[in-house]
Amino acid sequence: MEEEATDDKRSTPDDEFNLPGLSGLRDAVQNVSSMVPPRNKLQQDAIAGLTTTVSSLPDGMANGLLAGLNPLYGLYACIAGPIVGGIFSSTQLMMITATSASAIMAGQTTSALPAEERGKVFFLLVVLIGVFQAVLGLLGQGRLIRFVSFSVMTGFLTGISVLLVMSQLPTATGYKPEGDNSIVQTFNLFRNIDQVHLVSAGMAALTILLAILLQKTPVKKFFALIAIAIPSLLVYILNIEDVRVVQDIGDITGGFPKPVIPPFSAISFDIITGALAVALVILIQGAGVSQNVPNQNDPRKNDSRDFIAQGAANIASGFFQGLPVGGSLGTTAINVLARAQTRWASIFSGIAMTLVVVFFSGIVAHTVMPSLGAMLILAGIRSIKLSDISSTWNSGWKSWPSYLAMTVTFVATLILPIPMAVGIGVFLSAFLYVTRSSTAITLVELRRREDGGIEEHKAPRKLKGDQVTVLNVYGNLFFGGAATLGHLLPKPVKVQNPVVVLRLRGRKHLGATLVSVLAEYAAQLEEANGRLYLTGISEQVNQEVEHSNKLHLNGPIRAFKAEPVLGRSTHNAVEDAEAWLVEKESKDTRH
Repeated sequence: MEEEATDDKRSTPDDEFNLPGLSGLRDAVQNVSSMVPPRNKLQQDAIAGLTTTVSSLPDGMANGLLAGLNPLYGLYACIAGPIVGGIFSSTQLMMITATSASAIMAGQTTSALPAEERGKVFFLLVVLIGVFQAVLGLLGQGRLIRFVSFSVMTGFLTGISVLLVMSQLPTATGYKPEGDNSIVQTFNLFRNIDQVHLVSAGMAALTILLAILLQKTPVKKFFALIAIAIPSLLVYILNIEDVRVVQDIGDITGGFPKPVIPPFSAISFDIITGALAVALVILIQGAGVSQNVPNQNDPRKNDSRDFIAQGAANIASGFFQGLPVGGSLGTTAINVLARAQTRWASIFSGIAMTLVVVFFSGIVAHTVMPSLGAMLILAGIRSIKLSDISSTWNSGWKSWPSYLAMTVTFVATLILPIPMAVGIGVFLSAFLYVTRSSTAITLVELRRREDGGIEEHKAPRKLKGDQVTVLNVYGNLFFGGAATLGHLLPKPVKVQNPVVVLRLRGRKHLGATLVSVLAEYAAQLEEANGRLYLTGISEQVNQEVEHSNKLHLNGPIRAFKAEPVLGRSTHNAVEDAEAWLVEKESKDTRH
């Protein structure tokens, strides 16, 4: 598959290049006033929201512990993130909530602070993360996500899905394996399979079995909740004490989160750089999650608007003592698995989490952990897009950089910290973009047929003397592409009076490298008493040519501006070149 900087699965409105962030924000506000779905969809969204709330409880608390803070802060993030993110996000079913990657990175940024200062500075960090994300969205920088290649994103998402599955195996089996990462822990688990807690594994297996079977019954709308509730009731009624439940992770009774004002006087260089790093990782991961989540009613997605949504959610989370939030693969997968219909599923999830924390924490505290782990395993498995992997892998030997990038990103995600894996993915995307842009250059010769039509032919390797050769170039002529063009241009070897007409229509600017390539080529033509015509050039390119110290219009180079009629400037250049050749031949004959 030929790698491109953008992904066809994501469509961005044309107005993204005209204050896209503000446009996306305006659309989001308009959606709030008219986004009440039909009753049947609203009912299903409520069920999906309650399902994601239950599944988010252990994850939210665990993320609080990962950040080195009270587990309650993870639950507060699961309130602010889904509500605010659900309102503003263009990806309607994406759950913006606490994630392990952002919790770990944010915790590392504030780990050196004294314990008494850490909490308040942590919330300042979360607010700054949101500010950076919102500003990037308002500036329309969501377009930068297009430069993360499809193969890299596929490798990253597949790795995250596999990590999600492996991370929940200990929860589902009741065995705590040893090891520094999920891969080592998984191998340790399989080596000690005889130590698996059979009752816990049985509850997990029952959950998966119920989740699969119930989707084919009249209660399919409630399958996820029922699949979690039945094992929990069995454990509670039978008083099975050695199966872990939610309350074993931490106390979830804390009341409604109180707003706080972060100490903005504590802003430092480390806090700013840390916030920017976490913000970028969240945005890239969120874009990957959004890539695999379809919009049912409005197929359009806007990365800049998703940036704004995650930024607003983080600002709200920071002011209400929550962890950083972003697009969560696991929670989004459960949201889709629970048959969510609209963005209301996310909003209901935040509302339900509020009610749970304030009123119903005692009931949810008895939810069995193996069932939640099993549901996350099922969601992780369903998040692996075999069709995307296959399309990249089977794209042919010429696209080996694509599946190499996918494989490297996948392995890096499994064995390295997620921020480092994201960095490798971004680097590979940039590498793929530059290499593909510099090599995907096609140069063709244009020839006029007897009926007046224009045919494309393979560009010659060498020029012919006393003849006009019209060339058209396809591809990006940025520095790498310009150098490739220099190698493809036919050479004036042992000929006299060669003329080349090079069409540059649609080029917004030349750039220093292309100017150097054209200047060098014009010098070669001048040595053979030839000329170089540049046609179809824009006003901006014409100014570059006129002000360049290398492209001399009074020498071997002529420039013809683009005209409304396609091909007119090239036609005029050919006529001028042929007239010049006739005049030159006449002078040579007289001499």
